Amino acid sequence: MIRIPCPHFSIKISTRSKSPPTTAQAAYQSGERLYDERTHRTKNYTEKRGIVYTEILLPENAPRAYVDRNTLWNAVEKAETNRNAQMARRLEIALPVELPMENNIHMIRNYCQTAFVAKGMIADIAVHDPDPPGHNPHAHVMLTMRAMDEHGNWLPKCRREYEYDADGNRIRDADGNYIFTKVFTTDWDDRGNAERWRQAWEETQNRYLEAAGCPERISMKSYERQGVDQIPTVHMGPAVTAMERAGIETEIGNLNQEIRKTNCLIAAMKKAIAGLVAWIAALSEEIRQAEIDPQEIPLADLLMQRFDERQQERTDWSARAKQKAGVKDLQRFAEMIAFMETKGIRSVADLDAKIAEADAAMQPTKEQIKAITGRIKLVKKLLDAGQRRAQTAPIREQYQKIFWKKSKEKFALEHKQELDAWNKADRFLRKYLHDQPFNAKTLQKELSFLNAELQKLNVELEPHRDETQLLDDIRYYVRDLIPELMPTAEEPTEPKQKKSMKDRLERAKREAEAYNAERQTERNRVVETSSPQKPEESL
Repeated sequence: MIRIPCPHFSIKISTRSKSPPTTAQAAYQSGERLYDERTHRTKNYTEKRGIVYTEILLPENAPRAYVDRNTLWNAVEKAETNRNAQMARRLEIALPVELPMENNIHMIRNYCQTAFVAKGMIADIAVHDPDPPGHNPHAHVMLTMRAMDEHGNWLPKCRREYEYDADGNRIRDADGNYIFTKVFTTDWDDRGNAERWRQAWEETQNRYLEAAGCPERISMKSYERQGVDQIPTVHMGPAVTAMERAGIETEIGNLNQEIRKTNCLIAAMKKAIAGLVAWIAALSEEIRQAEIDPQEIPLADLLMQRFDERQQERTDWSARAKQKAGVKDLQRFAEMIAFMETKGIRSVADLDAKIAEADAAMQPTKEQIKAITGRIKLVKKLLDAGQRRAQTAPIREQYQKIFWKKSKEKFALEHKQELDAWNKADRFLRKYLHDQPFNAKTLQKELSFLNAELQKLNVELEPHRDETQLLDDIRYYVRDLIPELMPTAEEPTEPKQKKSMKDRLERAKREAEAYNAERQTERNRVVETSSPQKPEESL
């Protein structure tokens, strides 16, 4: 089975109001000690392990001094003056474990040079391979947000284009302000870039995998866009992942186990159905060449023909072994024929229809599983948001009770992280709960119910798997039989006596009884032989 490389490719924007300084972020991903000239603080990550490569790639017009990480990001901090300015674009990209680390480094450098540096951005690259090595290699890339002129000076991100009337005068709005349009100086913030960058990474990675002779290929599209009938797992994050590695059970981990189990079940059924469909297509082609109507192929006759052939193949077996194997075959064939009779499968066409029905029968259950999985994820997020809001509620209450403006601003600055967390959690809860109050017990009860429903749906899929397995067995036993088994016009006009389904089952029953009777006779004979003789008989 070919393994699919991890398609993780996240894009985030670091802002001055909500993110740490870019110097701190650069220090973390590079494992260096950097000093921030704006805040006068130093971040030291020189003890960080698992960093195998770092580099800053510069466009031709950038000052060479920017190859120094401290100089670069302090220059970025100085160039941005707005309190809510976008400071850097941050990428986190999974690297394929199938490639050696030197190939991965060359690949990420080549990708960043083509996709970003060639457009005028500066790319700060750091490749991580955390302990244990080889299980999660990935790259962190920080990109600048401002373009540069030919002299290496930062350019504005956007400019204003005012609207003029017929006389060439600026037009004002109802409030007396000039009307203008905001025009970006680059297309780096275009929303379509994310998909283009992911597509370029997919092509780059697949090219390197092919050059290395690896059969694996990556796709950056979602399962739905790829047409993959599979349920995605829930992202666990570093905290939950660490707990799972330590053997601590988590709800997200249990949910992902159920999802993986369901995906394996779906894959097994799809594989069985695909094999049956392929067999029917091949058999239909043989039927077409033989000019026989598919509706005239009786699968029961094909199964009994296979039974007769299996009996003939056992000519070198002992009589007892031959009979035992024959009874076992008849029991299995009787089960198949009974299943076919119950389901109304009497021909190749009927089998084709039954396979399509089995595939369609799985679809509603899979849709329910997807819906329940989505709801479980939302409920968990609601519980997390409720917990965060409750934890930060005392700070929020203190803030609301402050009357004086300066004191309020000072308090907000000192407790910015807690207040932002409260606002974010509150917005999320109001978005999905609307006017309903947050009730953790109710949500926990719903979560338990949804997990129970997910398990029930997995149980519901089991019969479909058993059914497709039985259909696959039918295909296996008759796959190499040809349509010539059917009577043709050249055969004698005297009708051939054809045993009914009931006769065949009766025959299987009689053979089983004969086999059991023979075994009982042998047991009796052994007992008589081994028992001591009476004195008068010995005379």
